[in-house]
Amino acid sequence: MKILVYSFNDKLGDGLQKVSFLQKLKEIYPIASITYSTSQTTTLKKILYPLLENVIDEFIEENLIRSSVYDLLKINEIFKKKHFDLIIDLQKVVTRTLNLKKISHSKFFSTSANFLFSDIKNEQNLDFKGIYIERFYYNILSLISNKKIKEIKDINVPFYQTPKIVKQKKGKIIGIAPGAGDPIREWGFKNYIEIAKKLRADDYQVNFFLGPNEKHYLDICRSFNFNCPEWDGKKMISKSILFIMNLAKQVDCLLCNDGGTSWIFEFAGVKTFKIFGVTNERKFARPEYCKTIQVKDYGYSNLQSFPINLYQQELNKYLKTI
Repeated sequence: MKILVYSFNDKLGDGLQKVSFLQKLKEIYPIASITYSTSQTTTLKKILYPLLENVIDEFIEENLIRSSVYDLLKINEIFKKKHFDLIIDLQKVVTRTLNLKKISHSKFFSTSANFLFSDIKNEQNLDFKGIYIERFYYNILSLISNKKIKEIKDINVPFYQTPKIVKQKKGKIIGIAPGAGDPIREWGFKNYIEIAKKLRADDYQVNFFLGPNEKHYLDICRSFNFNCPEWDGKKMISKSILFIMNLAKQVDCLLCNDGGTSWIFEFAGVKTFKIFGVTNERKFARPEYCKTIQVKDYGYSNLQSFPINLYQQELNKYLKTI
């Protein structure tokens, strides 16, 4: 059996949200050959591939499936000699769906235009609107397998050797990830430093998790004697997703923005305290692991203007529950 899974583009968070879905898809169809394809690029091919060994057989990026109506009249040179038993469309743009459906197939699945182009309909009456994105993918699995899959499976994370975060205080180990990949989704590094100081005064052990784009914060963190466990001097110990996820497992809770690092920790099974501004927490917060602040619910239209004292107040209440 040959399966084609199509997505438009995957950044780090997008890719992580699909890992459990793809692992479960392989579990349902263990002998299937799975091709994963994107119109642009996918982090699943490189950064996240260690989580998908023996799951994905082929990656096809920049696959010429676009939203242009003119492409409906063209032959897709990449797929013209390929046939799939099942095509799964993970996006909803109608013109892309129509261009995807031109690929030779036996069965086609898409939620686009309320299942108008899909051979498999929503006979289970599952919800596909305004829901947590991982639940959206698992509802797809329920329909294509004709079995209602309620439980979302945790990612299988292979072991990887990491430095040990030595617990020096009696309080919990708190991680802080100040980055987000997009400045509009960042609460602000200075705000997190102030929160870190308050937490340390309350006997919490604080560690900052900084990606390559946050390297310039290293010296500031260290000047306040905050540990940065991913770094040895000015060099990252490893950029492997397995290294980061295994390191994350040592933390009791991560304070973060809506960004890729938050997803890494949540999928490693770590609780997060996540602040949202422009993005929707219903879609991008893993329910069992994430406590959210949606700033508009407090009367703030701008993420960066959310006050430290209000953040601290909500955080203190949450930390008492974990």
